[in-house]
Amino acid sequence: MPPSKLNSSLIQLHHLKHLDLSMNNFNDSPIPDFIGSFANLEYLNLSNAGFSGAIPHTFGNLSCLHYLDLSSNYNLQSNDLRWLSRMTSLHYLDLSGGNLFKVDGWLHDINSVLSSLRVLKLSSAKLQVGGIYATTNPPHYLNFTSLRVLDLSGNDLLEITLLQWLFNLTSLVHLDLSGCALYGKLPVTVGNLNSLRVLCLFNNYVGGVIPESLGNLGSLENLDLSYNELNGRIPDSLSNLTNLVYFDLSNNMIGKLSESIGRLQKLVEFHLSNNQIQGLMPASIGDLRNLQYLDLSQNMISGAIPESFGNLTVLQHFNGAENYVSGKLPETIGNLVHLQDLDLSQNAISGKLPESFGNLSQLQYLSMQGNGITGGLPEHVGKLSSLLELDLCNNNINRTLPKGMGNLCKQHPLHGFGYLSSLFLAMFSIYQITIWRRLPTLKNYTFHRIDLSSNRFEGPLPELDPSFLLVIYLNNNSFSGSIPSYFANATYIQVFSVSVNHINGSIPSFFCNLTTLKLLDISNNDMSGGLPNCWNSASALEIINFI
Repeated sequence: MPPSKLNSSLIQLHHLKHLDLSMNNFNDSPIPDFIGSFANLEYLNLSNAGFSGAIPHTFGNLSCLHYLDLSSNYNLQSNDLRWLSRMTSLHYLDLSGGNLFKVDGWLHDINSVLSSLRVLKLSSAKLQVGGIYATTNPPHYLNFTSLRVLDLSGNDLLEITLLQWLFNLTSLVHLDLSGCALYGKLPVTVGNLNSLRVLCLFNNYVGGVIPESLGNLGSLENLDLSYNELNGRIPDSLSNLTNLVYFDLSNNMIGKLSESIGRLQKLVEFHLSNNQIQGLMPASIGDLRNLQYLDLSQNMISGAIPESFGNLTVLQHFNGAENYVSGKLPETIGNLVHLQDLDLSQNAISGKLPESFGNLSQLQYLSMQGNGITGGLPEHVGKLSSLLELDLCNNNINRTLPKGMGNLCKQHPLHGFGYLSSLFLAMFSIYQITIWRRLPTLKNYTFHRIDLSSNRFEGPLPELDPSFLLVIYLNNNSFSGSIPSYFANATYIQVFSVSVNHINGSIPSFFCNLTTLKLLDISNNDMSGGLPNCWNSASALEIINFI
């Protein structure tokens, strides 16, 4: 059992130098004053330990302390930090997650240890703007020369212009000012931070263009400027950031992606979603051969995906949805043998899916709905043995489904459920092959979601195992006959829609027992009789349409 209170017998350990009580649960008990009596203590870690109340002023007696971590004690608070003044050997200070709302001059109080401090973390500490200075140069009495890591993230009460003087702290290796409600432009002086490896400014109101000087930060490995108001283009100078591994510019107003981006050859994650990027996808993107995650969704990228895209052979996740990408998919896409997620929905891609698609044996999620894909699904789609979700709605696929698709739904030898748990084939216009006017049996397969709406299917509703079914859309077809009784076993069903068909018979009473059902739509059919008289308060139904 974790301790609920710190035992006072610890006070006998006069020679104690290292005390780590992190990751315990002291049930909101206060930090005892006697910890301040450990005169030889050099390392103290009480993080994430369930302490509450005020930080004892007796901590000021710990003059030998090098490392102090009180983070993630969310009910811990302090009215001032003057007790820091005697900790002149302190190298590491983390008060993240505590409540420093009442500490008006927190930066002034910390100044007493700044000369020795290398790491300062005050993330999500409810810091007030008092004590922060918006001038170009820091106050002369502040000494940041030893500081390597500064984390002020998550202090959204600051609401101050971007702190210009912080960009003169040339010793910094890690700077995190994310989620601080900062505004203003990113200054040219950001180029002074040439030792910086991590720069996080996401979730602020930083506007204007990205300065060319950002390209001076040749040691930078992690750059996150997402969720701001940056505009213009990505400057060519950023191609000098050849050590960059993580780059996030999503949710800004960036308008141009240049060929020089291909020089960032160490890049593993690249996030550019929800910007205003126009023009072609640069062919040099194929030079990013270490890329594993690429998100270009919700932009205005046009033209075909370049052949060089096939060089991204370690890519695992690609989202290019909601652009103006057109033309056929390149055959080289089959080189992406590690790809797990592919979303190219809501584009203008045309032609047939390339034969090389069958090489994507790791693919789990494939969404290309809302394009202009024509012809039939090639047989090689049946080779996608890892596929869990397939969405090809709203295309112009008008021929038979490949026989191999049945292999995607066979029982997994270890897990006992189907590979393909979600099937979205709405608006397929499948009408040329009479095997496919009527659906084959699906009872040996396990699905979580099925969407076969807006096709020309006829005959009875398909045989299937509804045991794990969550959502089924069979509306806008020509199904006939009654609603099968096996749907009474759909104990997890949330959406059941069979509207606009030719279903007859009475409304089954088992719908009353499907307590997870939220939407029931059996409208525009040929059903007779009244509503079943069995509804009860356990039902989760929100929408019913019987018209």
